[in-house]
Amino acid sequence: MKTRLWWLAVPLLLAVGCGPVEESDGVVIDELTGEVLQAATTKYDMHRLLEDSHLLGHQWVTAAKVQAFLEQQGSYLATYKDPAFANKSAATLIVERSTAYGISPVYMLARIQVESSLVQSGTSTNLAKATGCGCPDGSGCDAQYTGFGKQVECSAKKLRGYFTDLDAGRATVSGWKVGTAKATLDPCTATPTNKATAALYTYTPWVGAYATQCGRATVGGSSLVAVVYHRYADSGFDWGSASAGCVSETAGTTVPDLGCVQSSSDAMWRQCVSGVFTAGSTTKPGNCTQSWPWCSSVTLGRSVPARTCVQSASNQSWQQCGVEGGWVSAPAAPQGGAGPVGACFEMYAL
Repeated sequence: MKTRLWWLAVPLLLAVGCGPVEESDGVVIDELTGEVLQAATTKYDMHRLLEDSHLLGHQWVTAAKVQAFLEQQGSYLATYKDPAFANKSAATLIVERSTAYGISPVYMLARIQVESSLVQSGTSTNLAKATGCGCPDGSGCDAQYTGFGKQVECSAKKLRGYFTDLDAGRATVSGWKVGTAKATLDPCTATPTNKATAALYTYTPWVGAYATQCGRATVGGSSLVAVVYHRYADSGFDWGSASAGCVSETAGTTVPDLGCVQSSSDAMWRQCVSGVFTAGSTTKPGNCTQSWPWCSSVTLGRSVPARTCVQSASNQSWQQCGVEGGWVSAPAAPQGGAGPVGACFEMYAL
């Protein structure tokens, strides 16, 4: 997933090939096409390309906001609907699949643009490999990830996996870790000072042209992700307010600011702080405005995550684990697979 430069091209002089560039008197030129490219206005620290909150924030962004942004950019995605995902719009898939894994939809837009130029392109070129996920350098893309919705899902899921490893103090699947020096493919040696940078290099192990220390002139790389992210996040576009809270897959709803959720994946407590969930702890924070803990089930003899539906052994009625750890009546669960607090996370019948 060696990212390329698409959106920085000067109007009417769009770069059509990838590859190294050369600089002459401050002008960046694509050596394959001879096109003059617009240099980034800011160079980034290759050891700290973005903050964790940049990759994990913006959980309050709605599909309507993303749709408006795509329309503003004249994007092909503004009218695209994915038949593999019940004809959901591209905007819906970007928000739905990103927030399901706690990933920023604004970051996802930047990733899509850097990998395929689809956010600012009026054509469907590269739709099948929109995020470059499952598309390693030097080979084709994995067929199981072909398609727009699958690409967004793949990208968000992989990034969440990197953060899960980093949150636990482990290196990522390719060996990137906070505070540990490692060679990129430029080659340069980067020492990530935060999880976001380690995650970015795991996804795209190139620094690229837009970092200060590397001294490379190659187009693209993880530094380009930082350029595009800030261009979108800081553009003045109204993305909404952090006061809306954080979207929680475990709770199946938007949790208010300072709300707490005991994750269904690892039972760790995470708190929504300014639109971003914290890394997690084994103890519940003391200042939760709302909480979604696991519920203790006498029938099962153990605790289960929020939204779990259980048929009680005492009276055969269906109950669902709800907010503040309370069980609520869910008589429709066996027919529709859902209760008062949403779709059943799991179902246990007698």
